[in-house]
Formats: sequence, structure tokens, C-alpha cells
Amino acid sequence: MMAEKEPAAKEPAENDSVEMDSTIEQSDKKKSDPKKDEVTMTVTKDAETPELRNALQKTPKVRLASIAFVESPLQFLSALEAHDPAEHLRIRARANAKGMTSFLDAFDSAWLPKNVSLERVGAKPGVLRKHNFDRIYIGDACSGQVHKAIAMAYLERRMPEVVILDDGLATYSTIDILTAKRGPLVRPRQKLKASRAIMAAHVADRLRGLAPAGKLRWHTALPVSKTMRKAFLKSGAEITRHKFEHLQTLPTGGSHPRDNPVIGSALVADGLIHADSYRAWLESLMAEGPITYYPHRRETEEFLAELGRDERVRIKHVGLPIELRLVNLPPNSTIRSLPSTAAISLATLNPDVTIAVTEIPAEWWTGASADSLRKSLNAQSVKADVDS
Repeated sequence: MMAEKEPAAKEPAENDSVEMDSTIEQSDKKKSDPKKDEVTMTVTKDAETPELRNALQKTPKVRLASIAFVESPLQFLSALEAHDPAEHLRIRARANAKGMTSFLDAFDSAWLPKNVSLERVGAKPGVLRKHNFDRIYIGDACSGQVHKAIAMAYLERRMPEVVILDDGLATYSTIDILTAKRGPLVRPRQKLKASRAIMAAHVADRLRGLAPAGKLRWHTALPVSKTMRKAFLKSGAEITRHKFEHLQTLPTGGSHPRDNPVIGSALVADGLIHADSYRAWLESLMAEGPITYYPHRRETEEFLAELGRDERVRIKHVGLPIELRLVNLPPNSTIRSLPSTAAISLATLNPDVTIAVTEIPAEWWTGASADSLRKSLNAQSVKADVDS
């Protein structure tokens, strides 16, 4: 796991004393504190005595207690990638979120790393008030459930370290909001009631306040633009990266069809692009031969039923996310997709597979999305390990 920090010095986080299995990258090496160096040399020298050496060996290692709130399969997988071996992690998955029940039913508990437990409940204030966690992982930073849990549990208490997990390409909007000096944590195009807007603004301010203390981090497999990275690090927050190392160890490949795999998109269901434009794109793919279609969890049953009547289409319903099912595609395979997080993830997981991403033409858009979102989607690279 690679971490990026802004060169300017900042106050250490509360958990800096815990050993972490991560490599820290800094643009400029900080000057060492002479006093700290002196203490380090003294401890090293004293540790050479048998008495102190034995005492140190008997001292138990510090264990972190962490909790993750996730509401989608990708957020769940991101929590597994972010989990540190030195922590006991409770994953609270919102089972009633769309697509989560089938995913949780298909996910084998044996695939969980050591010291990770799974609970099929969402974010509840009680768990944060009853337990003192060293770290909180947040999948959807714009979730009303998460806002309520944090606002009620930490109205007057100091918050622990918070780690933002990937929530699809919408994560970029979250990072932009947290980088800004003010503004509520709200999804693009989402309109909140006054009470919810106040809570969303309160939680956003609390998270921004963690950054200067080194207690706000973004754990991601997404490509990060230089502008976004610089702004986020400048706030005092950190960025750590992963390449789905844990996911790649799981035996979840399954059988793979010979037909051309196509990743379904939620852009029509979300009202962002026209349905007839999307269907025309699929028609152009089917003109080259039969396809195997992997639906997005938010696509409507009506659309899929209509699409399934076409003899050139085989719809592959999967409980597990596509990153788990297509991780072991044969080399030289080609996956068709519109701009999506799944395309980025699959490119990271299997560099020998071609991800053919179609940029969305201007006439496809319905006008319901902001210009910034349209530009952001079309600008995404599928090479998640390369900054653009």
C-alpha cells in the first residue's frame, strides 16, 4: 500500500505509534527532530540489555479496532483492500441497498481476511457511541445513514481517523467536496431537505477538520489527476493506493463465455444518458457478433427483459461484482464498456485483457448532469495505476 503526503510538516495522527505495513512516499524528506533521534538512540542502546530485551518481547502489540460502513459491492471490496493486518475490522454492510443482498449471499465468508467480521446492518449511531474505534472506513461519504451515525456519535467527542473508500467514479465528487473550504457532502444532482443539508454540511466540516491532524485518508485504486492529488494532499489529508491485492487471491473466476463480454452501465437508469443512444451502442456491438451482457445492479428489470429477447444477447446475472467474476479472463480477451469504475478495476486486475471503453458523445447526454461530471467520466483512463 502506497501513501502520498504533502511535503509541508503537520501534526502526527493519534495512531502514528502503531506499526503499519505500508510504504510512505513523500515528495521531500522531512528533517529529523534531534530530540527524537536522541531518544531513539537511547532506546536502541538500552534494548541491548537482556532484561529490557525480554521485557520488550513480552509486551503485546497494539491492536486497532476499526469499523467500515459499506453500501455497495465495490465499497465492500475496497474495505477488504484497506484492512490492515494489525486491526480488528467490523464491516457493516447495508444489506437493503440495491444489489447488496445477492452479493452478500454469494460472497463466501471464508474469503474474509483474518480479523475481519461481517455484519448485515448499516451505519447505526449506537455502535459508534458504545465503542471507541481507532479508525472508521466510509464507503459512501454522502450517505444519510452514515451522516446520522457520525453526527450523533461525535457531536462533542473527538473523531478517530477516517478513511474514504472508493465509491465508483462518484468518489471524485466526494474528494472535491472535502478539498473545498465549505459545502455539504451531497451527491451530484441530489437535493436535500434543510435538516439533511445541515447534517451533511456538519459531517463535511468534521471530516475536513481531520485532515490537518493527519487523520483523513483516501484509499483508492482509481487514477488521480495531478490537480486533485495536489489539492487533497495540501489540505493535510493522505492518499494510499491499492491494486486489489486481496481480491486477486480469491478463487472466484468462474467459467467465461466465448461471446464478447460487455459491462452494463447505470447511466440510463440514473437518467444521465438517453436509452435509445445506449441501445444503439449495444446494437453496434451486436453487429460484430453475439455478446454476453453483465448488467449493472441499478439497471431496470424492464430494460433487461427487453434486451434479453434479442437472440444475440446472453445476459449474465451475477451476485458477485464483475471484478470478482472476470478477474481471470483469458489473455487477449476484450471487454466492451462505457466509462466506468469496473473498467478501471478490471484493467488493474488483468493487464493482459483489453478494455475497450467508448467515450460518451455529447448528444447522448440528457442534460441532467453537470458539465464537470460529463468531462470527468469521459476523461477517465482505464490504467488505474497511472496518474493522469
